[in-house]
Amino acid sequence: MLDLMGSFSTDLGVDLGTDHTRICLRDEGIVLDQPTAVALDRGRRKILALGQEARQMLGRTPEGIQVVRPLQDGVIADFDLTRQMLRGFLRQALGKRPLFRPRLVLTVPCGVNSVERRAVLDAAMEAGAGEAYLLEAPLAAALGAGIPVRETKSCLVVDMGAGATEAAVLTQGKIALSRLLRQGGRSLDEALVQYSRKKYNLLIGTLQAEQVKIEIGTVRETAPPAYMDLRGRDLITGLPRRVTIDQNQLREALWEPVHKMVDCVLALLEQLPDLLARDVAERGIVLTGGGALLRNFDWLLARETGLKVWVAENTLTCGAKGTGIAAGNMNLFRKGPRPRRNV
Repeated sequence: MLDLMGSFSTDLGVDLGTDHTRICLRDEGIVLDQPTAVALDRGRRKILALGQEARQMLGRTPEGIQVVRPLQDGVIADFDLTRQMLRGFLRQALGKRPLFRPRLVLTVPCGVNSVERRAVLDAAMEAGAGEAYLLEAPLAAALGAGIPVRETKSCLVVDMGAGATEAAVLTQGKIALSRLLRQGGRSLDEALVQYSRKKYNLLIGTLQAEQVKIEIGTVRETAPPAYMDLRGRDLITGLPRRVTIDQNQLREALWEPVHKMVDCVLALLEQLPDLLARDVAERGIVLTGGGALLRNFDWLLARETGLKVWVAENTLTCGAKGTGIAAGNMNLFRKGPRPRRNV
């Protein structure tokens, strides 16, 4: 690969996710995996903690301190906090390595507009990048999953992140068709929060909802079902209370957002021209991202589409690994005019 920054360049892949940010250092693998979260002193607008340290404070902060997730639905919601967070993560990832301005490849949802794309580039440059390039998240995930994306035959990847679900048909190293749903794993958590409120008058937090989803979440009726406790505040008495929920109740709670994700894939399939449809029918669907770990989602999608569906290995880190691969082969994956450089 032509090295545009000389032999001492540092090429990094950044999977900038709504829930987690992962950084992959070329030739070394993933060197940072942190929640995309910032603890903020609201009065002084000063960052107090980043990543896991900030996430642990969620729901436990005193007055005047707020835990903020600077990305929403797969895109930047707070530019300044994203910039500062990314700068801190880059420092952590590089550690004691020489402090050259790194060259970055960052993921971005495939259906976002030019303003949202530019915000990611600008945040990267202001965070200290020497150069910054964008790579669509489904393409990054496919690269990380080991799918031969540069083949002529097409493949369908569904990348299920925390803030967005993206279905994309890839061929010859590019995205031929895509569909973006700005809902993902967080929508499942919020659905459980609302279910608990409506059915039990019990207020629970999103972190607990996420844990329940991970431990017993499913989209298929289960017999006998597993059970788990929900602990929260009774909305009538105001006192702490506990209720027990089973997997089939959880399936009911998750039904609406899950089927929006399925509909996203079906809508893309309906748009496929003949040759792409043939390839997808032959090769099936690959699921990546944290949402792909929801029990039996692959079974449900296979039932609804009539296609083979499987979950990629190391599905949580496919996107980050893909950006690392792209960083090592930047001449193959960067698109359009090169963005401005820092000097």
